[in-house]
Amino acid sequence: MAPGKAGISGQSSPFIGPNGVPIRGVAKGSIVLSPDTIDVFRRMEAAREKRNDRKAERRAGGEKDVSDDELDELAPFLMVVPSGEKSGRGKTGDTAVQQETVPSLPHPSDTLLFEDSVAEKNSFKAHDDSIPAAVFSLAKNGISPPLTLFLPGSLERIRAGNVKTVKHGTGETTKVTVIDVSEFPDEETLDQASFQTCYNTFLTFLQGASGPRVYGGFTEHYNRMLNDPGLPIWFVAYQQFDKKIRAQFFTKPYIIDVRDSEYRDALQAAKSSFLMASGDQGKDSDSFGVVRSGTERQERRKPYERDEGPHSVLCFRCGRMGHNAVRCSEANPSKHGRNFVITASREGLFRIHDNRPVCMRFNCGSCDASGNNHAIHMCSLCGDPLHGAVDCIRN
Repeated sequence: MAPGKAGISGQSSPFIGPNGVPIRGVAKGSIVLSPDTIDVFRRMEAAREKRNDRKAERRAGGEKDVSDDELDELAPFLMVVPSGEKSGRGKTGDTAVQQETVPSLPHPSDTLLFEDSVAEKNSFKAHDDSIPAAVFSLAKNGISPPLTLFLPGSLERIRAGNVKTVKHGTGETTKVTVIDVSEFPDEETLDQASFQTCYNTFLTFLQGASGPRVYGGFTEHYNRMLNDPGLPIWFVAYQQFDKKIRAQFFTKPYIIDVRDSEYRDALQAAKSSFLMASGDQGKDSDSFGVVRSGTERQERRKPYERDEGPHSVLCFRCGRMGHNAVRCSEANPSKHGRNFVITASREGLFRIHDNRPVCMRFNCGSCDASGNNHAIHMCSLCGDPLHGAVDCIRN
């Protein structure tokens, strides 16, 4: 190593020129980059620009799932030196090689990360019950937030920013970035207890985002579900019905009226669909997906299971025991000389002569719904409007 040059033998310093002359133009506190480093950075920058150009071409071609452009993170390192100074590798000789530099960064003590004026607006909370702004963003853009977003663990993830985002919107409209709700569990995975926990938090969110009548309508709707003594049996039906209520609301807001005939008809349809789906399953399972057997199944099937046949189901089409109306293939009703009154499908029961819907719940034992659009209250076995199939004495 040449005399007067400190360092490791065979290794040059980026701060020393080829002739051992210190590099000029390096201000105190500046970041100095060697020519080789600058070349690498420039190649990286060129590659970044090419990738962004390809993304722009894909967007112009109509592709929707194109990621955002990469940010120019190397710009501070490629700032041009002050006018009059040269930059680049230079040549060996008496003139020192000029390096490109960036201005000195402010000293940490010059900028406070945590200003008192900002911090004094907040306080420590043992249990953070705040609703993240990302959830409000979904609602603002017409997206119904899944109830699973209101699980305690989901809210913690969102608050911590541990979520992916997606672009919302199509065509030429301005796209907005929202959280990717597909990362969260489906609502169907909620049991009744978790559903109620999520719904209470959902109502808290709604209270801060809607008017008193809108909030009151959802509260009344929720209380209607809780006050139904058959909720453990009808839980899946209520779950699907509520999902439909919320989806339509966030698309086009309205005030829920639980006394409205449309509301009651939709609820009855959800219960009828649930009954049909339950009766068509190969095995008996409750609303939470837990398989039941023996006495447990008998208790769950009341009131539409007849007392004289504790292990059978009454067919609302033919009146026989042991199968449901959807699976009925009998050629004649159980009572000799009688004709079939209804047909059955997964969509419900329908009167044969005019195809009008027949109320499933009425035939199960009770239904307090009414209105011109509500399904007919009549016995599916004999047509009598005064009783349902489970109480038919003519069978």
